[in-house]
Amino acid sequence: MAAVSKLSPHRSLRAKVTLAMASVAILVVVAILGTNFHIRRTQLLQEFQIFVRGAAGTTALALSGEELKEIHSPNDATSPAFTRAREILERSREINGLAENEMYVLRPTGASSFETEFVVMLQKKTFIGSRYSVPIGNWDKFLDAWNSGQPTSSEIYEDENGRWISGYAPIFDRAGRPVTIVEADARISRYLERQRSELLLGLAIGAGAFLIAMIPGLLLARSITRGLNKLSAGIRCFQAGEHDVQVEVKSGDELQHLGSVFNEMIISLGDKLALLPYVSRFTAEAVRRSREDPQWLAGMEQEVIVLFADLRGFTSWCETRDAAYLVRELNRLLAVQADAVVSAGGDVDKFIGDAVMAVFLGGEGSAEKVLACARDLIVAIRREIESEGWPLAVGVGIHNGRAVVGSIGSDTRRDFTAIGHTVNLASR
Repeated sequence: MAAVSKLSPHRSLRAKVTLAMASVAILVVVAILGTNFHIRRTQLLQEFQIFVRGAAGTTALALSGEELKEIHSPNDATSPAFTRAREILERSREINGLAENEMYVLRPTGASSFETEFVVMLQKKTFIGSRYSVPIGNWDKFLDAWNSGQPTSSEIYEDENGRWISGYAPIFDRAGRPVTIVEADARISRYLERQRSELLLGLAIGAGAFLIAMIPGLLLARSITRGLNKLSAGIRCFQAGEHDVQVEVKSGDELQHLGSVFNEMIISLGDKLALLPYVSRFTAEAVRRSREDPQWLAGMEQEVIVLFADLRGFTSWCETRDAAYLVRELNRLLAVQADAVVSAGGDVDKFIGDAVMAVFLGGEGSAEKVLACARDLIVAIRREIESEGWPLAVGVGIHNGRAVVGSIGSDTRRDFTAIGHTVNLASR
């Protein structure tokens, strides 16, 4: 029987169940938090895009394109046009809660150019005419606003001062031509950091919930493995020869049912194993070989030596004996004969009353072994008879030849035995 290897802890069923449940829980937590993070980020982006478009658009409507056309150099910082434009820009900044460096009026330096110059700003130190390059990622939105005349907003972009979303809205002259453009910037770095903090907090809460949720999972895995370990221990006890072993699994589920089925199987196997002493070694060997070659049970001719040994005078002697005493002493005499047969390499085919039928497979030196067996059997039985003073004798018949060997009987009871002339002659 092959030795049962011991499973390493990481390959045990408990570890696999725990790992599977942990994987599912982690995937669920990550999916929920990831989805929530994506939704919140999308909402944040949309809210800020709407905000900067609105701030830029309303400011652009309040500004005069004709007056802004008059502002070109730092000398215009004291002009009425700049002062009025700056006042409008300041009111819009206050209403929208922006910083002074988050709202400007810009003028492209050329058609379809992303190089611009500052026209109006809110800082105390003005820098009219200074150049400003629109971030590359915002070019499309900047150009859309300039060409379409409608406010637009960018995606999130990053520079040395943080992460931003910008809104653009053109300002028109009396002829309806765009002359300048309002840029409203919203620094969203702090909001993204807050969202990241919320994600980390969610991960921490999820980890705590995961640990709490794993407790029932661990208990379930423990319950499963405890039941399986009991079944495994029962199997090992059965293999060790404890054929009446029973396991007790009280889980109230399929494992308990499996334990009950296991106990029923052990009882059934125990009953069958109890019958093994009544099965000849020849029969057991035939069953074993039939697994590899089914023809073994179908019947075949073989060279055999058949030995019959019976007790002479036993019938009349047993008529005056107690039944229990008779069975006990007969079994003792039959055991002596069986031991002699097995020691010589033969097989006790069957017991027929007070007689023994033994079969030896033919081959070189087999005849000498059978004769030696017969002599040993006679000597041993005579010793037992004489020590008890019984009026008995022993007779032995031997014949060798070919016999039909196969599974003989009905569907409910069969013997693997030898039949034919060789057997009949030996029995006489």
